[in-house]
Amino acid sequence: MSKRVVLSLLLVVSILGLYAPQMALAATQSSLKGSGQALEIAPPIIEVSGNPGQTITAKLDLRDISSGPLVVTNQINDFTAKGDSGVPQILLNSSPNDPYSLIGYVNPLPTLLLQPQQIKYLNVVIHIPADASPGGHYGVIRFTGTPPSLSGSSGVSLSASLGALVLLTVNGHLVENLATSSFNVSQNGANPSSFFQNIPLTFNEIIKNTGNVHVAPYGVVTIKDMFGHEVIALNINEGQGNILPSSSRKFTELLNSVDFTHKRLFGRYSATFKLTYGEQNKVLSGTLTFWVIPVELIIIWLVILIGGFFLLRFLFKRYNTYIINKARNSR
Repeated sequence: MSKRVVLSLLLVVSILGLYAPQMALAATQSSLKGSGQALEIAPPIIEVSGNPGQTITAKLDLRDISSGPLVVTNQINDFTAKGDSGVPQILLNSSPNDPYSLIGYVNPLPTLLLQPQQIKYLNVVIHIPADASPGGHYGVIRFTGTPPSLSGSSGVSLSASLGALVLLTVNGHLVENLATSSFNVSQNGANPSSFFQNIPLTFNEIIKNTGNVHVAPYGVVTIKDMFGHEVIALNINEGQGNILPSSSRKFTELLNSVDFTHKRLFGRYSATFKLTYGEQNKVLSGTLTFWVIPVELIIIWLVILIGGFFLLRFLFKRYNTYIINKARNSR
């Protein structure tokens, strides 16, 4: 392998960090084993708040977990949400005038030289402008580690990159508001429907943030039968994923046979989701109805019943014939 080519890892921790904190914490321990270089960062998420005109300092730890020294450079970018999948999208050409931009708030960070297993601590200084708009501002600090022998070279170098997300809330008139874009049930990735023959079933909620600050809703979707009895309740957003302003997030809950080892769904059901979010514990809810009719099972039972009916009829006729013949023979 050429010394000028290094395996790339683009924002592994930062992408996992925002929408699944548990996964992000585990990702901080990941490394590019076999590539000769790797970085470790903690914490993967910096979540802070402050007033306009205030200066905030946060801490970051960087460690070289490769087998050789690394020259660590950095870059600060804004990010937003991509689609409704919960995956952050880095904005390489964003403007400080964008309503949720952070790039103009963070002081430049120095270039570091790290020895193998060495840890260095960085102060991330955030200056909130006096005229900063209230609400959320979102950025990512990306760190790239390059062996000193390649640093500054003119050849191609795709270096390992690792990031920490910065979620800043500027105090003021904060608007926390969610709206339901869609609530449906589907099966095996097919289009949503209201009629099914069996499980598994997937409940899908697409929630839009119409406010100006990120929120992480939590709650349950409750399934009840036609008599109003609760069948099961499934947790929504167990990973505590955030929804950024002016974006949507899709949550899914799976209802499978593991939940019904001794039950069989049959008939009409209702599903109601209830989400709680924000500092004031606002509630968002929605309801749908669906049917579970095991047509194949019904057909099998009908075949059995019809077959049984004709079998009994045949046996009854044979029995009557036997009785009549026996009576005639006894005369």
